[in-house]
Amino acid sequence: MINDPLEQRLTQAIRAFEPDMVVFCSRLLQIPSVNGVHDELDVAQAIADQARALGLHGLVIGENPRRPNVIVSTAERGATGLLLLGHLDTVPAGDESLWRYPPFSGTVADGKIYGRGAIDTKGGMTAALYALAALSRTDGVLNSGRAQLICVPDEESGATGDLGVKFLHARGLLSGKGAIYAYSGDKIVLGHRGLIRYRLRCQGQAVHTGSSEWQDRTAGANAVTGMARLLLALEQVETPYSAVRHFEAFRTVITPGTMISGGVSVNVVPDQCEALLDIRLTPEYNLQRVERLLDSCIREVAAGNSALRFSYQCMNYLPAAISDENAPLFSILEQVIGQVKGYTPERVVAGPANEGYLLIERGIPTACGLGPGGGNAHAPDEYVEVQGLVDAATIFALAAQRMV
Repeated sequence: MINDPLEQRLTQAIRAFEPDMVVFCSRLLQIPSVNGVHDELDVAQAIADQARALGLHGLVIGENPRRPNVIVSTAERGATGLLLLGHLDTVPAGDESLWRYPPFSGTVADGKIYGRGAIDTKGGMTAALYALAALSRTDGVLNSGRAQLICVPDEESGATGDLGVKFLHARGLLSGKGAIYAYSGDKIVLGHRGLIRYRLRCQGQAVHTGSSEWQDRTAGANAVTGMARLLLALEQVETPYSAVRHFEAFRTVITPGTMISGGVSVNVVPDQCEALLDIRLTPEYNLQRVERLLDSCIREVAAGNSALRFSYQCMNYLPAAISDENAPLFSILEQVIGQVKGYTPERVVAGPANEGYLLIERGIPTACGLGPGGGNAHAPDEYVEVQGLVDAATIFALAAQRMV
């Protein structure tokens, strides 16, 4: 229960915004921003325009003008206490026939808003935007600072932050005493596992499948079956559970062959094959340790056929990350969530990675996933709960007020 009169007015302002939040969240879902298909300019502009209509400061800026960032602030200047983040892009809708409602309709039904990106992260950005609006319209709050929302492009391609967090930090536009990445979630996510993704290549020797040389194995080397042996060897690697605090439930997990291609014709021994490799990292494993393991598996497989040549290319590397759990942000969130939702949230780390590591690396303690309730991220019928928007906006606003 909120007892402070100032904070009561703040929560009342957010409740009054509920119909507007529903309309705006639905509108964002009607703007497709699928990574690799659409750019993010239209959804970025919609957020910036709505911010200005609510009396907030909205800035659209980016290295690529069609894939910009949006910075929304309660005040044009001042030290940032709470920094809220979301990403503008989404994953594809997949088979649209599997959706109850069209994935870009923003349909409101049964207390939910349906659409691709509803909780990842257009719902969270909606809640954050209206939290800032309530803060700016409530007299007496944020007297010694400001709160900000940053909406970034190109998260779903691998969370590199090149167009978003890194771009903003290089220009002095990223700061905060603490940050919340506005994904759906009801726990305090202190950090996350890392990831490495590789493109594996196997080079063999092409020869006619009907030739006597192939029959007698005097020529030819099958790159596809060579790659298969490497993938199976990697699949057999077992790693221990982490011994690092909060990571104990996780291991480093190797998933080989998430995509694979090779060969040129049914009657030609394939001389090339490519496969993708996804690895989720606990703190015990870094790039160097993983590549020693990968090199060992390659040596083992290549020893069986000297005509095969293996190579690999690192596509993405995000280290495992965790914030200082003694940072004030986390005790404030525990208090606020307890008052708003009536329970003490568990402190955890996430299995999937996100851009939280980029903030943590830059000295900003970050809750790497906290926002409106919902479900089916990256799946058909993704939705955000209407009450979840109100609850998340309330949590964001109260945390911002207490962090100045």
